[in-house]
Amino acid sequence: MTATVYGIGTLHAVAVDERLLWPDPVPGLRVREYESGFRADLTASREAVSGVRRLTRSMRTSYVADQDLAESVELLVSELVGNAVRASAPDTDIPLVVEVYAAMVGSPGIAVIVHDTVPGRPHRSDAALDSAEAESGRGLGILDALTDRWSVEPSTEPSFKKMIRCFISRAE
Repeated sequence: MTATVYGIGTLHAVAVDERLLWPDPVPGLRVREYESGFRADLTASREAVSGVRRLTRSMRTSYVADQDLAESVELLVSELVGNAVRASAPDTDIPLVVEVYAAMVGSPGIAVIVHDTVPGRPHRSDAALDSAEAESGRGLGILDALTDRWSVEPSTEPSFKKMIRCFISRAE
């Protein structure tokens, strides 16, 4: 199922079948809904990232994920997008693709894929997850803690360098 999009980089849509909670129109954010989730093409901005987080949070009501799973997926999306923004060149437009899908085959859960233009693998820091002093450096530890599995692969999207693919299973 696809939402109607008008104009360049602006989403003008209401909830399709009252499933996902569409963000208000945001320049630089285009969202397409699919049967089991969504894909957001965006230029990183506070408003665009906030819209993607709202969509991710609505996966709970749309695809029968429990509250803990929905919160974990929202944190995961925030962390992956934030890391891509911090690793990008300052004062540049930062294009991203964020995909979030409910997985119904095999182990039920949510798949998250973020495509970015940052070359190379993410750097693992020594910052402890529970450190009160660390202001950054916990991203890969958060991936380890929240996901069943994750990988870094070459992006399947033209003009993007890599994609980080994650899976979080639903506790039964």
